[in-house]
Amino acid sequence: MSVEETRSVRRRRYHLMPALLVIALGVFFLLGNLGLDVPFFNNPNWWAWFILVGAAWPLFEAVERYRETGSIDGEVLHSLLTAAAIAMVALMFLLQLSWGQWWPVFVIYGGLCMLVRGPRRRRWRDGVQ
Repeated sequence: MSVEETRSVRRRRYHLMPALLVIALGVFFLLGNLGLDVPFFNNPNWWAWFILVGAAWPLFEAVERYRETGSIDGEVLHSLLTAAAIAMVALMFLLQLSWGQWWPVFVIYGGLCMLVRGPRRRRWRDGVQ
């Protein structure tokens, strides 16, 4: 299989998950509009689930990269850290945690990102854009 065919297959696979998430979201809203009690909407910060869904993409990228290489490299760690940061923001809203108390977690996250070589840095260093 050529590189272009592999990319095409990967793109089709990535379109399935966002489509299913949008369909599930529509079902939740429809159930709420029809008067059914959906526990999803009982939380005052229910909208923060949308942020948490955003963590799925980098998580899928990490899994895909791990499957390709068979090892945990800088790109896998970068994707995992990105997913973790997005999830942290969502959980701060969902659990109604104090930003004033928990902001140092994001400083720690920044330090971890400095230790991990992300995909962009490697591409620029190797002369590939």
